Amino acid sequence: MINTDTAQADAALSLDAIGIACGTDKASSYHGYLAFYERFFEKLRHQKLRVLEIGVFQGASLRTWARYFPNASIIGADINFRAKRFEADRIQIDIIDQANIQDLVDLGAKYGPFDIIIEDGSHMWEHQSTTLKTLFPFVKSGGFYVVEDLQTNFGDMEKIFKGIATSSCVDYLKKLMDLRLADEQLDITQEEDPFLRTYGRSIEFMAFYRHCCLIEKGPRSRPLITNNPIVELSWEQHALPLGLLAHLGNVGDRENKQAPFITGMPGRQFIQGFTVIAPEELASGLSYRVRLPRGDWTDWVQGNVFAGSRGKSQDITGYSLRLAGNLKTSFELTTLGVFGPDAVQVTAADGEDCVSPDGFKPMSAMQILVKRK
Repeated sequence: MINTDTAQADAALSLDAIGIACGTDKASSYHGYLAFYERFFEKLRHQKLRVLEIGVFQGASLRTWARYFPNASIIGADINFRAKRFEADRIQIDIIDQANIQDLVDLGAKYGPFDIIIEDGSHMWEHQSTTLKTLFPFVKSGGFYVVEDLQTNFGDMEKIFKGIATSSCVDYLKKLMDLRLADEQLDITQEEDPFLRTYGRSIEFMAFYRHCCLIEKGPRSRPLITNNPIVELSWEQHALPLGLLAHLGNVGDRENKQAPFITGMPGRQFIQGFTVIAPEELASGLSYRVRLPRGDWTDWVQGNVFAGSRGKSQDITGYSLRLAGNLKTSFELTTLGVFGPDAVQVTAADGEDCVSPDGFKPMSAMQILVKRK
C-alpha cells in the first residue's frame, strides 16, 4: 500500500521520474516511453481510471502506474502464474494467454471498459495485432491504447518475433493510419477487415514514437434517426401512412414508424437494405427493389418485405419504388436518396431508379414522398 506521504511526494514527480524510481524499462533509462506518454496522460492523472497492462514481467511498470495515477485501478495480465506475486493495493493481476482470444475477451468483459491499455506482452507479431483487435473495443471513448516494442517488427528481430504471422503489427497499424489520413479518398466500405472498417473512421488520432504507437479512441458514432428528413414534409405528403425500417452497416436495424425516411451518418453509416412499413390494405399496392454494390438489382418485393441484406457488408447503391392500382391513380410518388461521403442528393419519380450520379456510391439516407394528385 502506498502511504499518504509517498503519494504527496509522487504528486511532484513526473511520470518518467516515478518510472526510474520503480525500475521500469519504459523510463528514459531505456525505451523513453514515459515522457512521451505523459503528454497525453497528465490530464488524467487524478481521475478514477481503469488501466490495463498486458505483460507484467517484474511488476515495475504496474507500480509506476499505481504511483502516477493515485486514484486508478491497475490491472495486469500475464501468462506466467508467478506474476501474481506483484499484486498489491489497487493492483490486480490475471493470468491469461495472449494468444487466446477468449482469454482477452474475458479480461475485457471482467474489468473493462478501460481508460488506458498498454500492450507490452510477448511482442510476437500475431499477438500484438490480435490483442489490438480484441481489446481496443474495450477502450472508452477518449481513452488510449498503446502498442509497445514495435521495433520487434524489423530487422534481425523478425526471426524471433514473426512466428506464424504473414504481416507485422506495424503493417496493420499503417493500414489503420491510411484509413484515418485519407478518409475522403479511400472507400472504407470496401475494406474487408471488420476492425479496420469499424475503427478506420472512429479513432481520434495515432501517434508513433520510438518503439511504440499510441492511439486515442474517438467518440462512438451514433446512428442518426432524426426528426429532420431530407426535405420537409407537408401535410399532403403524409397522405399514406408509411414508415421505414432500414439496416445500416455497423449499426443494425433502425425503424421510423412515423414517416418514411431514415438517415445515417454520411461517409460512415450506409443503408444495406430496408422494408417499407405499410398497412396490409396498402402493402400490395407498392413494390420496391434495391441496387447492390456491383450494380445488379434485386427482385421487386411488396410492402412489409425486406429488400437487400443484413450483416453482409453490402451497402446498397440505389433503390426504386413504384405504386400500382388505385394508389397509382390517386397518388404521386417521389423517392430521394443521399449518396457517398459527399452527401449527393438524388430525386427520382414513381418507378424510376434513385441512384448516385456515378451509379456506385453507397446510400446513407432515403425518403419517400407521397402526395395526392
